[in-house]
Amino acid sequence: MSSLSLPSPALSTPAWRIAVVGCAFSLIWSSAFIAGKQAMTGCGPFTLLSLRFLSAGALLWLLRRWLPGDTPEQAQAPASAWRHALIAGLLTNAVYLGLGYHGLRHVPAGLTAILVSTSPLITAAMAALWLHEPLGARRLLGLLCGLGGVAWIMAGRAGGTAALDDAALLGVGMILTGTLALAVSTLFNRRAASQLNPWRIARLQLLASGLVLLPPALWFEGLQLTPTPLVLASLAYQATVVSIGTTLMLLWLVRHGGAAKASSFHLLNPLFGTLLAVALLGETVTLTDLLGALPIVAGLGLVVRR
Repeated sequence: MSSLSLPSPALSTPAWRIAVVGCAFSLIWSSAFIAGKQAMTGCGPFTLLSLRFLSAGALLWLLRRWLPGDTPEQAQAPASAWRHALIAGLLTNAVYLGLGYHGLRHVPAGLTAILVSTSPLITAAMAALWLHEPLGARRLLGLLCGLGGVAWIMAGRAGGTAALDDAALLGVGMILTGTLALAVSTLFNRRAASQLNPWRIARLQLLASGLVLLPPALWFEGLQLTPTPLVLASLAYQATVVSIGTTLMLLWLVRHGGAAKASSFHLLNPLFGTLLAVALLGETVTLTDLLGALPIVAGLGLVVRR
């Protein structure tokens, strides 16, 4: 993976702007799980993801004439940059979400959030190793702080889930594999984001992922969809706001903040997921949630500060 080595990300972007975009990215990313649960009342996970990605990619293709074109530098990007963009999209959309949605059927949500939230630590370690992004004691402390806050929140919400049956253990393996894929995809996105048009990257990644997930959707689920208003609204939200919005935000974060910083915002996902569950599903916020939020915010501050 030495071909991934790149100069350090631009340092001209203010830290507050990276923080704002990162928090928005995490909020929208977290909302996808609530929307996904609603959509899966009318279709299977492979069908949902395939239709979601194909719809989003087709929309970007239809709007291509009105979207920003390539700069001279982007037009001359090497083929290897497109390969990295394709690999990143498949790892994130097909592998991470494909495995994650199936794992969620058998694994408690709290434990799932803890497993997925290890992605920033994996990304930071890989970025330091292969992209030569400086980690340093401060950023490492920030990542550990944030992960500790996530573990605190989810431990309070996952009570009684210590014993896992065989199906749950298989689900844990699927989620961990997907989390590793998510971490690796961030490194590949670093190369793509620095050289290519983000709108074209998003279109490629979404269409390719939708096509890859189409055969399992047909084989295992018959591509069956119950088109209730709730299912269609959830699918439309995920195809536009979630798929297109988070793809563009992630590419921006990787380009302006680096792979490790971009990935660190996944630490906010369980916190935002809890807040959305309170607002949309009527769940309650506990003192454990509030106490766990403190190290998450402090940890992110240590990571994104210049």
